[in-house]
Amino acid sequence: MRTLTTLFLAGTLAAVTAPACIHAAETGKGAKVTYPAFDDSKYIHGPKITASSLKGKVVFFEYWGINCPPCIASMPHLQELQDKYQSKGFTVVGSHRQGLSPRVKQFLEEKNISFPVYQGLDIPAASCPGGLPHAVLIGANGKVVAKGYPPELYNLVKKEVLKAERGLPILEDVELNKYKSLAKTVVSNGSNIESKITPLRKKTDDEEAQAVCAAFDDWLGDAKDMVQGQINSNPLEAVTAITRLKTAVPSVKEFDEALATLKANKDLPRLADINKKISALEQRKAKGRKVTEADLKSLTQAVDKFAESDNEATQTVAANLKKSLSALAAPSSDEK
Repeated sequence: MRTLTTLFLAGTLAAVTAPACIHAAETGKGAKVTYPAFDDSKYIHGPKITASSLKGKVVFFEYWGINCPPCIASMPHLQELQDKYQSKGFTVVGSHRQGLSPRVKQFLEEKNISFPVYQGLDIPAASCPGGLPHAVLIGANGKVVAKGYPPELYNLVKKEVLKAERGLPILEDVELNKYKSLAKTVVSNGSNIESKITPLRKKTDDEEAQAVCAAFDDWLGDAKDMVQGQINSNPLEAVTAITRLKTAVPSVKEFDEALATLKANKDLPRLADINKKISALEQRKAKGRKVTEADLKSLTQAVDKFAESDNEATQTVAANLKKSLSALAAPSSDEK
């Protein structure tokens, strides 16, 4: 409490801090995001990132300020989201919007914030309207899902992460009449979707058929971006994502080499087993059951061995698992 009081009294508020109203965009209809350049000159805290490293990830982008009490109150919840979902293709990104001072980095370090924070960055498609805090939830397809007062968006994160894991919806935004049989078309059902779309391309005078084709093409571009992002940041998920995409769209060939390389990596099946054990511990912790040091020790030792590998994909997966183990070791909000 003393820290919060000190932060509040340290200076005049540099921005309005009244909660902004939520503005939810229909899934898939939000604006396509162009991420800012994450320059070192703007870097404050946490892992350094690039715009390309966010491809295929669900992103919770929060505008906040050190002199904003609701922003300070939001931070523990953002860290909980980071701990819970960072291994599943999700990250929080903070954009500090008030005057930069040493207190900002000191606060982030004291609160053990592990997500990236930069100074004064803006997303053109979802700028901060003025009030702080203000959050923007961006789906794995790079489109705005919702924006507004951060607590109103927390419960949407799980849905977006699950959507990314299962495969992005394809025709969710198309009003179907003649082609209602395509309404439930999703990648995760293991069918050849391309074979259903190809005949519609010949129906150039059919507006609904062309709308379906356009939606499919948009989805395919987003899906490719997501797969490329997973290859770079989450090789365990990339194998499943590539296989699923190739089943749905057999003409996709650009990921064949990456898939062959990942399948040839004998470390990944063993890392996948460790990941399952970590997921089981995460579920245990989520239910309020204690995760002991003994539970974590053997898994940590196993992951550390893989972290010494010369293989880039192995190193990436090991780094992701180490983050998950660190989050498990950290006390929950109830224990703090």
